[in-house]
Amino acid sequence: MQVAIIDDLAVCRQEIKEYLLRYIRENYQGEEPELDEFESGTRFLDAFRPQVYDVIFIDQYMEGMSGMDTAREIRRVDEEAALIFVTTSCDHAVDSYGVRACGYLIKPFTYEAFGETMRLARLEKIMNARFIALGDDRILLKEILWCDRDGHYVQIHTDMRGVLRYRVTVAFLEAVLSAYPQFLPCYRGLIINMDRVRRMEELEFLMDTGERVPFRKRDHKEIKSRFSQYMFRRARGEDLL
Repeated sequence: MQVAIIDDLAVCRQEIKEYLLRYIRENYQGEEPELDEFESGTRFLDAFRPQVYDVIFIDQYMEGMSGMDTAREIRRVDEEAALIFVTTSCDHAVDSYGVRACGYLIKPFTYEAFGETMRLARLEKIMNARFIALGDDRILLKEILWCDRDGHYVQIHTDMRGVLRYRVTVAFLEAVLSAYPQFLPCYRGLIINMDRVRRMEELEFLMDTGERVPFRKRDHKEIKSRFSQYMFRRARGEDLL
């Protein structure tokens, strides 16, 4: 989960960060959030790239660009991110509908109020809508089965669109997918989506489509360890939902 916190007060950014980490720990233990902090809307927009953040917390009243203006700029290029306003007043609550904000926290707020806002944000829907962009294509993470290499191309095996080929390096694809813990690099360009694995057998993965993806015997111990750790974390997180 990729999260941005935009607030000109360090103490407020810290409070949001602590509440968020607690909420993720209690409800999504398989998730390892990555947090970026920004002191202003301008600094955020200078670094912003569309489809990177799942959740963006925005202080309404900041020096320089307001939170609402920041949100409008975000929505010009990113329709997916969940926007949550953090403010001392309800004066702009109606305006928040114009940028399709999914939450509105009034300072000072309790952890209970924070948790309720996060529940209303419907993070499961946001995470299911995650995708990567390669060339002119958008590929949902949940449709990826595995990736491998064929000469100068990488191949992305999907459940609905077959095999998609792109002239990029394996290192580039691994970097794109590195933010998502369900993707396990194995060997020589093989990357497995562990969320689509039915079970791991002696020297192959059995995918939920019935297809089998082999891996090398000498990598078995490390792959099994990483797969088991991920599945354990995911199971603990699902039990808490």
